Amino acid sequence: MTRRIVVSQLALAVLLGGLVSLKAQDSKVKPPDCRHGLTLKYRKAGEDDFKPNQKYSVECYQEEAGNGLYISQSGALSAVPKGLFKAGQSKGTDPLFQHGLDLSVRKADGKTAKFAAEVFLDQNNGSLIYVVENGSIAVVPPSYARTTKEKPKNAPLLYGMNLKARKHDEKDFTKDTRKYGIDVFVDNNNDNVIYLSETGSIAVVPRALVNKDATSGKEPDWAYGFSLKARSASEKDDTKDTKRYGVEVFKDVNNGCMIYITENGNLSVIPSRLAKFLDGKSKDPERKRGMSLKVRKIDEKTFSDTTRAFGVDVYTDENNSNVIYISEVGGLGVASAKTE
Repeated sequence: MTRRIVVSQLALAVLLGGLVSLKAQDSKVKPPDCRHGLTLKYRKAGEDDFKPNQKYSVECYQEEAGNGLYISQSGALSAVPKGLFKAGQSKGTDPLFQHGLDLSVRKADGKTAKFAAEVFLDQNNGSLIYVVENGSIAVVPPSYARTTKEKPKNAPLLYGMNLKARKHDEKDFTKDTRKYGIDVFVDNNNDNVIYLSETGSIAVVPRALVNKDATSGKEPDWAYGFSLKARSASEKDDTKDTKRYGVEVFKDVNNGCMIYITENGNLSVIPSRLAKFLDGKSKDPERKRGMSLKVRKIDEKTFSDTTRAFGVDVYTDENNSNVIYISEVGGLGVASAKTE
């Protein structure tokens, strides 16, 4: 493992020197369109029944470029590439519950964390949405969404791994670099592969887009890393208080998937058939724009000036043209450049 890529101060100076501010850059982009909002029920691990006060709000947006972006009230993200995203209705039809899962994740320190995840059909566009009890979300595009037809089954564990994730200011891997336990499951109820971090962050990829199943995990190959800035909704330009997050990229050699993980353990996974791994020296990511995404509360029917907004910055991974979305709280969503 070698040094991470850091978005250089020199590049920022050149940008400012050219009188093209981030604020001006953002103002040229049409704001994303909120297609609809959803309310998702959740249970905690071990609970059989839903409780009235256990719900998360989720908004579905579409960017001008066509990518779909789901954001939960926790600031968690899930991105769907434009070739697989369907805008659908914008009336906010209620989601249809499919099944629930209790998942245990082996932590890097040897302990175990337990999380409950629920699966819903977004009837507005046909996507499947996974929501974890901590508000993490993952979306399966409609063309690969399979509804639950039979009595729900548990999701068997395929294999696990430990991933190192450096902090944004940590140039090299050391013995003190934070490790996260990641377990990989197969959801036979709808033919998806689930990646779950010990933090509860979830990523789901259609099994049809994964090269092969594996049951004995090999260690992943580290590809490259970088540091991303994530402005808050109130920040138009970078400040001394702008959040920064380290991100690592790994190849899951068991099935060829590409794993992005942040320094706080948040995941996004590109299925192997849509993944492109670099052959040579890695390149810096390029920030394209920023946006402010509002998420209504459960009892909030319309957007208002008091609706919670999350800043989200958008980057291009110059190594493969994937689009990276990172929220001010470290939520991560990556839309693959390839769609087939």
